[in-house]
Amino acid sequence: MRKLLYLGFVVCLVLSLIGCGGRTVDNEEEMLEIITTELDSDVSVQKIGTIDLDDVVLVCYMTGNNYQEHTYGYAEFEKQNDNYKFLRTNSMWERGMNLGSALYNGSYLFVINNENCTNLRISLTNGNEELIAVDEIPFVFYLENAVNHNFEYHFLDINGKEIRP
Repeated sequence: MRKLLYLGFVVCLVLSLIGCGGRTVDNEEEMLEIITTELDSDVSVQKIGTIDLDDVVLVCYMTGNNYQEHTYGYAEFEKQNDNYKFLRTNSMWERGMNLGSALYNGSYLFVINNENCTNLRISLTNGNEELIAVDEIPFVFYLENAVNHNFEYHFLDINGKEIRP
């Protein structure tokens, strides 16, 4: 009787661990399928870039098509031995027409899908400035350890003027 009770306990433990294990995927196509399912929406979802970090992969995506307004977000996948475990999706803040940003673990993500935007300017309060060229649309940029610096950012057009919402 004791062995049967022990076996039942082990089976319940294994089943609960499997159920809490989350969804795992092997490739970017499966990542996009999970994002689409997670968003539970009738609009199309398109991957626009990935950011490969030490323990996770961030998949930046947009919803909508040429006839719909786009929204932007990212999904977080934990790296495992030979696959990826889905953790969560997050929306990005709209910063103008097809311009987005998001805070991630003390860093910043930027998505630029506006053909008028040619540069992203990062201005630190100490006077230093970095100009990042937008060389393709859509464009994804990751600013590491952003919370350690006070900074402003601006999306610029070809004339160096700020693109405003």
